[in-house]
Amino acid sequence: MSDLLRTIFSTAALGVGACGVVLHAVAALRLRRHLRAPSAAENADTPPLTLWRALKGGVPDLDGKLEALVRGSREEDQILLGADADSVEFAACEILRARHSERLVTVVACERERVPNPKISKFIQMAPHARHVHWLFTDSEAMPDADFIENFRREWTASGADVQTAGYRFANLRNFPQALDTAPALLTLWPGLMLTGKITFTLGACTGVKVGDIAALGGWETLGDDLAEDHQLGAQLSAKGRTIRLSRGVLTLDSDPMTWCEYLRHQHRVAVTYRCATPAGALGLPVLHTLGFVFIAVALHPPFWKWAAFIAIARIATAAAFSRMLKFPVPVLPLAVILSAFSETVMWIAAWLPSRVWWAGKWRGVGWRGRLA
Repeated sequence: MSDLLRTIFSTAALGVGACGVVLHAVAALRLRRHLRAPSAAENADTPPLTLWRALKGGVPDLDGKLEALVRGSREEDQILLGADADSVEFAACEILRARHSERLVTVVACERERVPNPKISKFIQMAPHARHVHWLFTDSEAMPDADFIENFRREWTASGADVQTAGYRFANLRNFPQALDTAPALLTLWPGLMLTGKITFTLGACTGVKVGDIAALGGWETLGDDLAEDHQLGAQLSAKGRTIRLSRGVLTLDSDPMTWCEYLRHQHRVAVTYRCATPAGALGLPVLHTLGFVFIAVALHPPFWKWAAFIAIARIATAAAFSRMLKFPVPVLPLAVILSAFSETVMWIAAWLPSRVWWAGKWRGVGWRGRLA
């Protein structure tokens, strides 16, 4: 390659990297405005909730998380728990129900994988037991306290939105694979949320819907074959004219224990999920990775290292701003930003290749638009 071409390509890569930093800066300003929006009135009349939780295996401190869910809810709320029959999780749920006999705690023993999506399989079996009209789903790792649940329900009622979903942060990072696994939520997910215009999707960690809206879709069965069931839920509801909003509250998730192999498998599944959910949007994700383009620029034309260093420092600064506003600390943040940029780019490339994903203890084939085999 001639020196002229190397300089041209290097300049282009540097420009894309700079564009990524600008996008992150804009997203940070929007996040600041989003988090400072007026809160809902404390005396708002809010309906009771059915709080759903489909439990997966191996969740740390499951008893503590279930107990916190009961403490954070109201007396009139229903706690609806689904777990594999005869599992450790099912036994923990039964103990919780016995301990809180005065509360409406419903435990459903679920058959494994009635449909390919393991979460939706449990939801299908849990649905007949839901008592209230308003449903709030949280992941197995979720740690919502009473303030989060109360603020979420007040926001939902005051906004008039049909559906409300919440972004999340991670806590209790015990090793570096966990830190790298959670970093994309800070570095890519949140900037993407802030740069999105109209919300036409939901996030699987925490979403509030009404029973009638699920019925309008034809029930949970319509999502049983989807890898990105959370995105498809929002997309289908939006297509039917339902309004979706992002809550101001940020849900805290307990980071899963993770080895390097589990980290790579999970990041690959996340990348495939993004690509399946929105192929057009996934094409632009490398711009948010930013630093990959910066290193390409330096590799092609080393004299650009000063500009590259400036862009890299600016990128780390925007990540630090997100971390501070979301109360989402990532250990060794500068190193996590650099390594995550490479990891996400590699997984982004792999997501476009025919592949399987590792989920719930087994490999699963995935079609082009995210249909599970």
